[in-house]
Amino acid sequence: MNKPLVSIIIPTYNRANLIGETLDCLIRQTYSNWECIIIDDNSSDKTEEIIKFYQENDNRFKLILKSKDDKKGASVSRNIGLKIAKGDYIQFLDSDDILAVNKLEVQIQLLSNEAKFVISTCKWGRFDQINEPFNLNENNPDYRNFDTAKEYFDLIGLHGGFFPSHSFLINKELIIPSGYWNESLTMNDDGEFFFRILLNCSKIIFASNTYVLYRNNISGENLSLLKTQEKANSLVNSWKIIESLYYTKYSDSDSAFLDKKKQSIYFGIKREFPKVITENKMFFKRQIKNDTVFLKLVKLKKKVIHKLKIIFKQ
Repeated sequence: MNKPLVSIIIPTYNRANLIGETLDCLIRQTYSNWECIIIDDNSSDKTEEIIKFYQENDNRFKLILKSKDDKKGASVSRNIGLKIAKGDYIQFLDSDDILAVNKLEVQIQLLSNEAKFVISTCKWGRFDQINEPFNLNENNPDYRNFDTAKEYFDLIGLHGGFFPSHSFLINKELIIPSGYWNESLTMNDDGEFFFRILLNCSKIIFASNTYVLYRNNISGENLSLLKTQEKANSLVNSWKIIESLYYTKYSDSDSAFLDKKKQSIYFGIKREFPKVITENKMFFKRQIKNDTVFLKLVKLKKKVIHKLKIIFKQ
C-alpha cells in the first residue's frame, strides 16, 4: 500500500507546559509517515527547548523559529508551514490539542481511494487535562458523510455545531483553489480558512472510529474572548468574508447557517461594542430588525401587565 506523507503544521507561542502532550500524541500515531513542522512565534518560555528535545530524538520534527521582527500570529505561522510542507496531506494542529493514536491512519485509509478534493473529518471532544474523562458528543448530527459542502452548511443551520480544525485531514492540492490563511484576522481565522476549504472540497467523509480532543481553556473561537473592539471587528469581518463567499457560490439560496451565526455574534457584542454593530448595520440588518421588534413587544407586554394590575386593583 502506498503511504503518502502527512505534513502536520503546529503554530506555537509560550506553550512549554502543554506542547509536550501534543507532540507525544504524534509519536504514538499508528501511521508513521509524517513530518511535523512547528513554528515558534518567538516564545519567551521554554517552548523552544522542549521542541528541540523532541527534535533530537525524532527527525520527523522540524522547528522553525520566527524572529522578533517577523509578523506575529498563528495564521502567519501556519502559512510558513504550508509553504515548506512536503506532504501529500495536511494536518493542522494547535500546540495544546490532541489527536487519537489512529487518527492519521484511519483518515488516510478513507481518503486513499478518493478524489484529491475529498476531505475527512472525525469525532471530537473537549477536555481540560489529558488524563480526565471526555465526551465525544456521540449524538452529534454532523457525524456523517456529506456529498456536498452545501449539505453540511444546511445541517449546521438546523442544528448548529462545527468541526474543530484538527478534525480535518485535507489533500495539500486543495490549498491551491482555497488559498492560504488570512493573516489579517485575529478572530475566527480558522473558521474562515476552513470555510474556504469546505467550499472547494468535492465531498466530506466522516471517520467514525477516531477522534480529536480540543482543549477547553485555550483553543477556539469564544465570544467571551472578545475583550477588545479590534477583536470584535475581526470576528465580524471574518463572517462578512464567509457570507460573501457563500452567496457568490450559492446565489439563489438563503442560509439558516449564516443567520444563526450572525444572531449569535450580534447578541455577543452589542452590549460591550455597540459601535461595531453601528458600523456594520447592513451586515446585521435582519438581527437589528428582529431585536427592535422584540424590544417593542417586551415594552407592550409591560404596558399591558401594568394596565391589568390597575384594573384588578379597582
